[in-house]
Amino acid sequence: MSDDFQGAPPAPEMPPMPPMGDASGPASDNSKIFAALGYVIWPVALVAILMEPYKNEKWLKSHAVQALALNLAIYVLSGVTMPIFGLGGLVALAGFVYSVILAIKAYNGESLEVPVIYGFVKNYI
Repeated sequence: MSDDFQGAPPAPEMPPMPPMGDASGPASDNSKIFAALGYVIWPVALVAILMEPYKNEKWLKSHAVQALALNLAIYVLSGVTMPIFGLGGLVALAGFVYSVILAIKAYNGESLEVPVIYGFVKNYI
């Protein structure tokens, strides 16, 4: 009697793993957390861009750069509209709500292109 199994099916092949930094999705759960927090707390996005294991990951970098640009745009727009009947607070609140929505989408692993912002930052991604 031989040691090999004659009737056993062959072992299934492992599906190919996307390379680290693939823009189609996050490389880890930590990447999703950094991307989500980056929209709501902008220094987290800056840390994600500068930190060694994450700075080469395209999916996270696209979220982080867009989060920084979005937060800058919200800051500038709320400052510009503040003298106009105090609309700056309303702009800041709407921007925060939009940031939370984007954070939820990033945490779910979605790839996003923030309207208008993506057009300005796509060269940096």
